[in-house]
Amino acid sequence: MFANLTIRIAALTALSLVSGAGSAATMCSLAIGNVVFGSYDVFSPTSLDTSATVIVTCSRYGGPQNINVTIAIGPGAHGGATASRKMKMPGGDLLAYNLFRDAGRTSVWGQVPGLDAFTQTLAVPNKSSAQLSVMIFGRIPAGQNVLKGTYSDNVVLTVMP
Repeated sequence: MFANLTIRIAALTALSLVSGAGSAATMCSLAIGNVVFGSYDVFSPTSLDTSATVIVTCSRYGGPQNINVTIAIGPGAHGGATASRKMKMPGGDLLAYNLFRDAGRTSVWGQVPGLDAFTQTLAVPNKSSAQLSVMIFGRIPAGQNVLKGTYSDNVVLTVMP
């Protein structure tokens, strides 16, 4: 039995005004497509892994050159927490998965800055922009007894300069 799986990611952008400078501003946006797992074989003894690239573009007008960019990923529509994300098939069957910050898939990517969200310093030239490219690593654990069908989830990515 196989299940075709897709995670749809809703992206948010953030605008940050640098304190003490009324006309200074840094704005960041992100671009990402769907995180696609492909077909999950319920009889396979190995987990199904995938990855996707997030590209963050930040523009700066005044203020400090180095900014801390944080990318947070919410829990999803069906899991209740970032540690227990689930995809859902129309009709109700659930399939556990998660999103990670590392290729070894040991650090769950969450939404709390300083704890489980991704943060990196980016140098943005004044009156210009700079990009940051970050990988998201996904995993569906093996051994789940689910019905054949299409499973999906929606998670919110937030970028904060």
